[in-house]
Amino acid sequence: MTKSDQPPLNAFYAPTLLPAIEELLARGIARDAIEALFRRSLFELRAPFMRVPLCLSRRFWSFAVEQTGDPLIGVAAGRRFVSTATNGLTYLFDVAASLDSACQYFERFFPFFNGHFQAQIVRDPGHVELRLLDGGSVKALAPTTDYILISLCSMLRRKFLASGLARDPILGVGLAGTCRAEPQAYEQAFRAPVLWGQAQPSIRLDPQLFVTALTPGNHELEHTLVELLEQTRRNSEPTLLEQASDYLISDLAGADWQQFCASRHLIERTAARRLKALGWRFSELLDEYRRCRAEDLLQAGELELVEISDRLGYSDVQSFNRACLRWLGCAPGVYRARWVQPAVQG
Repeated sequence: MTKSDQPPLNAFYAPTLLPAIEELLARGIARDAIEALFRRSLFELRAPFMRVPLCLSRRFWSFAVEQTGDPLIGVAAGRRFVSTATNGLTYLFDVAASLDSACQYFERFFPFFNGHFQAQIVRDPGHVELRLLDGGSVKALAPTTDYILISLCSMLRRKFLASGLARDPILGVGLAGTCRAEPQAYEQAFRAPVLWGQAQPSIRLDPQLFVTALTPGNHELEHTLVELLEQTRRNSEPTLLEQASDYLISDLAGADWQQFCASRHLIERTAARRLKALGWRFSELLDEYRRCRAEDLLQAGELELVEISDRLGYSDVQSFNRACLRWLGCAPGVYRARWVQPAVQG
């Protein structure tokens, strides 16, 4: 499957969040509350190659920050990743003959697992960067990025340690936005210099170590893992929940249940029962994506409120205002000012 054949970046591999869920459980967050968030049991979330809509990633990390009050929750959760999360991509990363080939596999397969990001390897004379490009249907929250980057840093270092090399391949970490806690806390967590305000999150790697041959590779196992991942990606059929999400995010303004069912030759009542069995009603899913898109558009500060209201499918700005009061606890203009004014002053 080529990059152009990638599925829409609107879903993610649910088991990738299990280490983060374990972190919340260890902090005393109730299991029932986490399951209610996903509308799934933890047993279901552990199912191999279970993919769920990207808005649930957003829900999870918002919940995690709210419940813990910890801006570094993504970093703390990411430290658990290497020891507890295993899938075809992590196995393939471990058996690759060099960081170069490991990162190429990461670039190739990561969107299937994550949904928010595509990976890009950028080579310059003095360094190599592995960048994360946010192309998801809803934007990734800061803890999501922290979680992915520190997990990847751990995987990179583990690969070197397994090869008996003491050198650290990581020269620095780039993060978007402004620092969310004490800068030293991030540098201690990443064990590398952190550059803020970058266009994309990234990991800067030593160019010599990037191409260094590591532990003798098992080419047969490597080939087998690639074939398994390709087969899984080809045969991964989207659930009705994923299909409904893809439909909604393509045109929130024109979203209509009858039209969705007709376009997929579904009987409305049967489809509604199937979607409910997956934990959702169409109207609830529509509201969830409207909330996420509203947050993204208001934070960007580029559109007038009436334009945002139209894009979300509201008949008038007053209806949009009422929805924002329910979602955000304040009017949309007030919410936008919290994000836009600090950037202008800076």
